[in-house]
Amino acid sequence: MDAQSSFLAHDDGALRLADGRRITIGRLTPRDRPLIEAAMARLSPESSRRRFFTVRHRLSDRELDDLTQPGRPGALAIGAAAHYPDGRVEGVGVARFVGAPGDPASAEVAVTVIDDYQNLGIGRLLLQRLGREALRRGVRRFTGLVLEDNAPMLALLQRVAQRLVRRRSGEHVAVEIPLA
Repeated sequence: MDAQSSFLAHDDGALRLADGRRITIGRLTPRDRPLIEAAMARLSPESSRRRFFTVRHRLSDRELDDLTQPGRPGALAIGAAAHYPDGRVEGVGVARFVGAPGDPASAEVAVTVIDDYQNLGIGRLLLQRLGREALRRGVRRFTGLVLEDNAPMLALLQRVAQRLVRRRSGEHVAVEIPLA
């Protein structure tokens, strides 16, 4: 995929990871569908289970539409793309929030980073940028469900959130992240 076709229409500038790789972060658009589909195919079964609570190899057309339709009220999705010296671009992470019905101050949040790019700070960057945009839109807290055994995500949320509220709910942990 060439660099002109994805993640650059609203990109926030290039970032260099600690290992030297270059990424951009920006709002997702319909042009980013192929990058998201390819990234899903590279997600390990364990990372997929941790994110979706079951192993998934692809997203439905509706899920892809939901992620890539800009300007949806109460929702936003951003992505991270890796840029290679040969001009290739590949999707490496997505974060999104969707407003809670009847509560404009609350939104459910989710983040996914493909395995080869985990533990490099991309999830933190995505969540921080998503949080800033949510605050601009009147969202004051993120909520979500995390599998009880998803220690990497719980640790990420603990690092990002000044005050993380956790409540056990069966095999899940319900989290609330105040944004203010």
